[in-house]
Amino acid sequence: MKGDYITTYTKLSFSPLDPKPEDIRIVDIAHALSLMTRANGHFKRFYSVAQHSINCALEARAMGCARKVQLACLLHDASEAYLSDITRPVKKHLPSYLEIENKLQGTIRQVYGLSPTDAEHAVVKQIDDTMLWHEFFVLMDELVYEPKPIIHSKPDFSERPFRDVENQFLWLFNSLTGEGKTHKCVGVDGTKGGWLAACMKADAVSIQLYRTIHELCAEYSDTDSILIDIPIGLPESDTDIRPDNVLRNNLKGKASSVFNTPCRQAVYASNYEGANAINKDVMGKGLSKQSFAICEKIKEVDAFLQSNPDWKNRLVESHPEYGFALLNVGAPVVESKKKQAGVSARISLLRPHITHLDTLLTKVSGDSAVKNRLDDILDALCLAVIGELGMAYGFFTLPDLPPTDSKGLKMQIVGSKVE
Repeated sequence: MKGDYITTYTKLSFSPLDPKPEDIRIVDIAHALSLMTRANGHFKRFYSVAQHSINCALEARAMGCARKVQLACLLHDASEAYLSDITRPVKKHLPSYLEIENKLQGTIRQVYGLSPTDAEHAVVKQIDDTMLWHEFFVLMDELVYEPKPIIHSKPDFSERPFRDVENQFLWLFNSLTGEGKTHKCVGVDGTKGGWLAACMKADAVSIQLYRTIHELCAEYSDTDSILIDIPIGLPESDTDIRPDNVLRNNLKGKASSVFNTPCRQAVYASNYEGANAINKDVMGKGLSKQSFAICEKIKEVDAFLQSNPDWKNRLVESHPEYGFALLNVGAPVVESKKKQAGVSARISLLRPHITHLDTLLTKVSGDSAVKNRLDDILDALCLAVIGELGMAYGFFTLPDLPPTDSKGLKMQIVGSKVE
């Protein structure tokens, strides 16, 4: 029989007492931690070490910490995948265990290129303690200490299937280390003078103004996801059903942000009076001036898609307010994006998904081309984030099986799973 070893998930004979760098596998770590309970299993419901580690990494991201600090947070309990967890009151009385743990954790840091400074290590420890406080408050109804520590993210303490947590752990690891595919995701919002695009690829985020949708799509021909806040798929009779009402039902308290989509015939009318009359005739109802105000942009996108079939059902419709609701656990942000409370609420929802968001917003505020467009910038960023999450966890549509219009364009609102 071999010496002291354990058999890992990937069927590797691993020696916790003499760990070899080549034997450290992130798949083993993610799988084991996703099945290992926090608090020795005494919480109200199953909550894993992996879920704790994910929450810590996302808290570091929300704080604007560097990627290596986020990764250090994700892996700060990685040694437990091979040693199991021992409660804090017991662990401090086991010096041999601490030596083994420190050696193994050091090997893991070596494998993944982590050499945190004392200051960075202190940040990881602070985040770990902060998350512990909030875990015990939510899952044990216990105040661990006073005062309540400030938290910058919205950690998920719900009971989740272990496989979902395992997959999120691996996805987050890949996004922080550059392993696996890095997706390029673009969110687009109409703005005065053109179209505002937010492009995300790993930690790189850019904001750019384009005069036409043709110029924008030419620039992002290699994108993995491109979501736009403009109606795509236009009705030509009252039997063509757009997803506008379904979207309103998902935005209780914010349904007014969804305008009625004009029929295609009205979109191509030259003035409001003509468009209003045509819409009444075709759809049985008039057209608000708010809806007519975006007809030029609807027409621009519709014409572009008809003349560029490669972009059909690739440039797809979404809605920023629905995106923010998805990021807010399904609850719409009812505060106006024109007021500071609404701006702050939306920035808080974006911050866990965009590293150095505050630095980015400060930078663009000094860019003459895009400054004074904060609401449009946040909308475009939201759609880029929804695209990134969709690439990681999957997209869905409202409705589930969207119909197509007469030009073959799907009448849908695209959303993403938010794990």
